[in-house]
Amino acid sequence: MSHLVWLYLHILLFVFWLGADVGVWLSMAFVRDARLSFETRATIIRLAFYVDLFPRVAFALMIPVGVMLAGDLGLLPVSGALRAAAWLVGLGWSALHLSALFLKGSPLARRLRQVNVAFEALAGAVFVGLGGAALLGVDLGAILSLDVTALLGPLASAPWFAAKLLLFGLIFWVVLGIDTRFQPFTTLLQAGPAGLTPERERLVQSLTNQTMAWALLLYALILAIAFLGKVKPI
Repeated sequence: MSHLVWLYLHILLFVFWLGADVGVWLSMAFVRDARLSFETRATIIRLAFYVDLFPRVAFALMIPVGVMLAGDLGLLPVSGALRAAAWLVGLGWSALHLSALFLKGSPLARRLRQVNVAFEALAGAVFVGLGGAALLGVDLGAILSLDVTALLGPLASAPWFAAKLLLFGLIFWVVLGIDTRFQPFTTLLQAGPAGLTPERERLVQSLTNQTMAWALLLYALILAIAFLGKVKPI
């Protein structure tokens, strides 16, 4: 029963993650339309910030739910400490997103965004490193003198799961790309209608296109992860 519950939550998170994020992507198509008034575009971007909260929280909670599900399947030697750490990271990262949104514009919100960027870069490296090492058969325990062989053992015997971890790590870096492109764009909108000169308008178009391109890569990774988990081709 517990396995079915975690599987159900995993599916729900996947739906909220991909579905809500597509809504944000579509809103960008309207935001970059210079024929719309500044007020309309500003309203859309404010709405997008709130909709964007759903995929971000879903992404964060994928960590503890994924650990619980992988533990039930015997893919990870999940200890009580690892479970607690996974939930601490997932809930803590969700709280960071909520705080950054509702404190938007404050010095604390800017600091929280910096913490978020650092976390995305580090977490991506951890997941890519674990997944890649398992796929290559690298003994990280011998290299780092750490007791991680118990972790890499199950991963190496299930290459599809190791590949999922690697792709999951890449998602952190893709989201990092979205964040670094999206924030300058919102700063331009805050300049007001008088500040959207032709030069700034071209920059808005460029930043929006870059954000949407990063998002398309994100969707491709999510779909690939879902395929690996369901079909298990390797």
